Amino acid sequence: MLLAFVLLNFSFAFAQEKKDIEIHFEKDSLAVEKGATFTNFIVIENKSSEEITIKTITPQENYPGLLFYPKNEFTLGVGQSKNLPLKFIANVDFMKLRSNEITFNVSYSTPTIAKTENIAFFVKKEENNNIAIYTATYENFINPAVPQSSILLIVENQGYSKRTVKIDLQSIPDGLEMMPIQQTLSLEGLEKQTVEIIIRVRKQNMLYPEFNINATATDLLDNKIVGSNTLYVVILSHDRQIARGNESVSGSNFAEMSYNENSSGFNFLQLRGNAAFQVTENLNSRFNMGADYYLDGRYNLYDTWLELERKNTVLRVGNINSNDYDYPVFGRGGKVSTKLGENKQVEVLALENNYNLYGTYINQTKGSSMVGSKYSFGNAKSFNGKVSYLFAHDPRFSIDTHVANAVTSFVINNKHIIRTEGGISHEKGLVNNDEKAGASVAANYEGKIGLWDIQSVNSLATKGYAGIKRGSFFSNQRIGRQISASQRVFIQYQNSQVQPEFISFQNASILPETTGNLRYYFNSTESLGTGYQFSENKWIFLLSPKIENQKTANFYSAQELFSYRLEANISTTLGAHGLNLMGEYSYSKENSKADWFNSFRTTLSYRYKSFSINGTAQWNANNVFDLNSYYNTDRNFANYNVYASYNFQMLNHNLIGSFSAGTSYSELYKNLNSNLSGNLEYKVSPSWSTTGYFNLSSYKSTAEYAGSGSYYQFRVGIKKNFTSATALGNHKVAFQLFEDKNFNGLLDAGEPVLGNEIVKLDNFVAMTDKNGKVVFQNVPDGIYTMKVNESAGARLMTDPVIMVYKNINRKVGLVKNIKVSGKLKEIKQAYDVLETEVTGIVVYAKSEDGTVYTAVVNQNNEFEFFLKDGTYTLYIENDKYSYAQPNQTIQVTKEGYPDTVVFEYKKKDTTIKVKKF
Repeated sequence: MLLAFVLLNFSFAFAQEKKDIEIHFEKDSLAVEKGATFTNFIVIENKSSEEITIKTITPQENYPGLLFYPKNEFTLGVGQSKNLPLKFIANVDFMKLRSNEITFNVSYSTPTIAKTENIAFFVKKEENNNIAIYTATYENFINPAVPQSSILLIVENQGYSKRTVKIDLQSIPDGLEMMPIQQTLSLEGLEKQTVEIIIRVRKQNMLYPEFNINATATDLLDNKIVGSNTLYVVILSHDRQIARGNESVSGSNFAEMSYNENSSGFNFLQLRGNAAFQVTENLNSRFNMGADYYLDGRYNLYDTWLELERKNTVLRVGNINSNDYDYPVFGRGGKVSTKLGENKQVEVLALENNYNLYGTYINQTKGSSMVGSKYSFGNAKSFNGKVSYLFAHDPRFSIDTHVANAVTSFVINNKHIIRTEGGISHEKGLVNNDEKAGASVAANYEGKIGLWDIQSVNSLATKGYAGIKRGSFFSNQRIGRQISASQRVFIQYQNSQVQPEFISFQNASILPETTGNLRYYFNSTESLGTGYQFSENKWIFLLSPKIENQKTANFYSAQELFSYRLEANISTTLGAHGLNLMGEYSYSKENSKADWFNSFRTTLSYRYKSFSINGTAQWNANNVFDLNSYYNTDRNFANYNVYASYNFQMLNHNLIGSFSAGTSYSELYKNLNSNLSGNLEYKVSPSWSTTGYFNLSSYKSTAEYAGSGSYYQFRVGIKKNFTSATALGNHKVAFQLFEDKNFNGLLDAGEPVLGNEIVKLDNFVAMTDKNGKVVFQNVPDGIYTMKVNESAGARLMTDPVIMVYKNINRKVGLVKNIKVSGKLKEIKQAYDVLETEVTGIVVYAKSEDGTVYTAVVNQNNEFEFFLKDGTYTLYIENDKYSYAQPNQTIQVTKEGYPDTVVFEYKKKDTTIKVKKF
């Protein structure tokens, strides 16, 4: 095979050398942006001794956004060449093309042969590669009285390319059991998928009535974190504040002081802030803070850290977290990371697993001590990976844990991606001296062969493996085929199991007759499904039948649900309107019983601009966890929820905010939840804002002898925004623009500053304030061209080319160019009533140094130039009409040019003969 490959390459090179007819694209690759048009040229060169005839030029597939390509047959003589244009518009459908290769077929013939050649070029799409993870509601309420609850997690691909991502979930603090805690999703361009997460409260922790779930998305292509979010979970109780401290500090370069009042009575002052500043020329810093002060004198400090950056090294102390250790890593301590060359990085951390940094509101308990290190290498285009190690000592449970993990990813000719992962671990109980060793392996493949898409995602971790995937098996096999541009089919098999084993609780000895000091649970889902998706105009339809078997078990019970399912999905985007309707019918039976039952689940999502409404309804059990919670023998129940939100900007964007309202009723869990919340921010000045937040919630249990409750919270505050600091290695470039009336380059008394002027520094764009000042932060080293006020015709008094290698603060004088006006006037013959059209004719002005300026005649037959002082020749090269004086010379002085330049013209080849009687 190797010999054949080498010979094939030699033969190909030889054929290239002997080629007499060259056909290729002018540009091998083009960068494109959504909504913009772009053009490439097909270059055909006839180097042969015969005349050739180009028969057809056709696209290899029906590319969306293709506006124009040559369709006429033509001949090309010996030694001739021709450039033929192709024009596209990068609409949404074009940006969502799976392949970045655009291929055309060119058929031609000579007197001796007829041949078809394939030519191609590549497009580089400017897109947002982020994966958004969020829930429909800001807060997710959990009833601790029921065995488990669920939340719906929305995962959105904000880019146009197909992505395969791994979603990891982490409970902060530890205390929530989530199923699945990790899963892999395949997302089409701009696709959203909704994932149901089952949550069980492991223990009622009165110190932490709120939980956060850290959700992280990792792209399996390059093993990079491409999205993350903190989801807020509220455990309902009879006496607690709804949202105390459930907001992590977000944003940058701000400080906010607010007063929070709760119906529970725990009122407090809150300080949140984030700042980035430069310590020295080579040392930058970032600081984050979150603090609560309670009116009874207690306080709490959390989400507070200091980060120092020098060259390629970053040090962070305080509250920290980290990823890619295959183990939950968060707490208080220190972390340092440094880059080694261009594609290598080392990270070392040491921390105590405690969410709070310091305070008296919550009793400080000793958390796990952790030390770890991570080494990353490679690049996203071909080969990359990471190796990590972590040691954790838990004094509360008296357990020592070691976890090592390695990941590699290979990219083969942009169509085949292979990812491998392996890990080993060891746990030891320090009291009972029991221990467990474990290992995990994973192998994923994603590729495209012609019109076929193949995806295989597989992982296995032993029951005693201490990493995130403890005791899990996952296999996802998916084969899809693109039938046409609007149709595709797929078949998918999925098998996932979770059956972890833990070492014993170290405060009790291991007794063979009891399981009180052990933990056990088992969950599995196995399914086989297929699907057919097609689009019609702007509507997308999906029909997918599936067979599924689910099992769950613990020490006390076991359940099994076998189902035949049929899912249908309809979605569309019509201007500012977006609609998605999903329905799933299931025909199921439980625990191998003879009786079958029907169930149905449907979700409707509607969006109009900044308003959205979502609703879900469920009849009877859809999953195996519902079987644990039947309250009556007929086992028929209905659950539903409705949620609406509105984001707005008013008063010239000075008032921004959002409102949301929702209600959720569960006949299965016997409860009714309602929630109304709002968030407001009003800009008093460019740097000062007032903020407000309110939350009204109610919970009611509909079970017999149950209770209910209602809660409120509001917050009012004031917020200060700071100017963004310049990152290390970049520079701050500041200008003050003024009108230099005496042409001396200095800002003299009486000379006005120029506010609200647009300033461009290559691709950096900003506007001057009322004092004529503008600041560009984070400008890298380089040579830039400054442009100011091009539309008004002002010109710089200094060299527009600026070399940036340090911070710059400069006053820039501008001279308003002199306005020169003109018009076109027709000379008509007697009895000539035919109107002429001169709109769009170009008028040229050539200076003494040869610089040519242009102006276009408007619908009033007028044009204007903005010129500096000097002598100019004005002329028209359009030959549609005959001009009396097509060239005119004018003298422009600093005092201006008060005259109007007139070009007289008349119709060509038009003579009106008048016969008198």
